[in-house]
Amino acid sequence: MALHRLKIIRKDWYAKGIFGLELRLPGISPLPGQFFQVRVGEGIDPFLNRPISVASYHKGRLLLVVKVVGRGTRMLGIKEPGEFVEMLGPLGHRFKPSKKKKKSLIIAGGIGIAPMHFLAEYMYNNMINFDLLYGVRTKDEFIFRDAFMKKADRCVFVVEKGYKKKDTVVSKIQKMDLSDYGAAYTCGPREMFIALQKLHLPMPVYAFCEDFMGCGCGLCLGCAIKYKNEYHRICTDGPVLELKEIEFEV
Repeated sequence: MALHRLKIIRKDWYAKGIFGLELRLPGISPLPGQFFQVRVGEGIDPFLNRPISVASYHKGRLLLVVKVVGRGTRMLGIKEPGEFVEMLGPLGHRFKPSKKKKKSLIIAGGIGIAPMHFLAEYMYNNMINFDLLYGVRTKDEFIFRDAFMKKADRCVFVVEKGYKKKDTVVSKIQKMDLSDYGAAYTCGPREMFIALQKLHLPMPVYAFCEDFMGCGCGLCLGCAIKYKNEYHRICTDGPVLELKEIEFEV
């Protein structure tokens, strides 16, 4: 873990309220599932950093994808190329993709697609076959569609609103033949995690648990979650945890 002061070299708006910041950071080796604690202001206001997952890392170029949901992310949203941001990381434990003969399934909901994009890059580069199931509320919220269609064996896109036939990631997976999959990897809203957990899917499911992490290094205990009958800190013990062992409703 190290503190970095990085210049923004590129900024892209992918959808309304969703943008990417590309920064130059050579000499590190982040892994799928890891994240950075990003300082959104220059002073002590806001006091706490924001955890943002790695969406891509290639030849020293780091991509962070952010959804504007509050004051801190709005402050990041007004930054432009040439400006600097401070961040701690990479932090957290990684996904460990299965290299078994059975393929993998990536399940993403909303902005949860960001860390799944980095995982997909890793799988593609390591010749691990995978399919994608990706859901959003409206069709304008899709990001990285073209990139996934080039890398995944099969892509299933789900839109919850705006169509006569209502579908969600959870309702769609109930209709799928899951016998080909050896493992699944997921990121999305907590409600999606809880619904997936109740399905008792026939393969291990590993969840990237996004939460508000005050410190990112296990000191504040603000991200504690009950896992395997004990409390764990998402920032240091996760953020990747096996879905069936998480107790969300405690």
